Amino acid sequence: MRTMPHRGVLLLAFAIGSAACDGRSPSTATPIPTPPSPGVPSAPTVTAIAPPTGSTVRPTPVMISGTGFLAGATVSVDVVAVSVTVVNSTTITAIVPAHAAGHADVVVTNPGGSDATLSAAFTYSIDEPFTLTPSTNVIDAGGQMSVSWTAPAGRVGDWIAVCRVGGGYDDDWYGLTKGATFGTHAVTAPTRPGQYEFRYLVGDGFHDVARSSAVTVR
Repeated sequence: MRTMPHRGVLLLAFAIGSAACDGRSPSTATPIPTPPSPGVPSAPTVTAIAPPTGSTVRPTPVMISGTGFLAGATVSVDVVAVSVTVVNSTTITAIVPAHAAGHADVVVTNPGGSDATLSAAFTYSIDEPFTLTPSTNVIDAGGQMSVSWTAPAGRVGDWIAVCRVGGGYDDDWYGLTKGATFGTHAVTAPTRPGQYEFRYLVGDGFHDVARSSAVTVR
């Protein structure tokens, strides 16, 4: 039998030692990396609401600031806000309905249930009463009369209408307050006999906050 040369023994020993040191084997499969878990959106935060006060008699448009707002988020200010628009991840606009006087938390809830609260950040304030005073309670059809009004805070878009008592807003006359807190309008009475009333409507809409005594058109 031939004896293996010393050089061959050394090379074989080196090869075996190298495999043992790095722990690898040609037959061992390389592990497949585990993909990272999908990111979970963080909860929103609420930092401010403007204006910080609302009304006990009329809806109040507001803007809410914060972070992490998602499309479809809802807003509550002790009552559920309407016309909620998520402008972007840091801004929401909404309309807060009228509510009893007092402090309220501002809560923004993202789809999925994560929410944020800004405690006692909004205050519903008692407005001075709106008033409507007709110049007469009985008038001939088509006759001339007037109506005077007062309002706690003048806002462009508020208006006054004459409507049938118990009826809708197929008004016979209307006039804008033009942001004034008081004033008087000259009015031509309806031509159809019946019971009518003046209504004070806010925000260029059909939400009335005051009604006058009945006026009889004969």
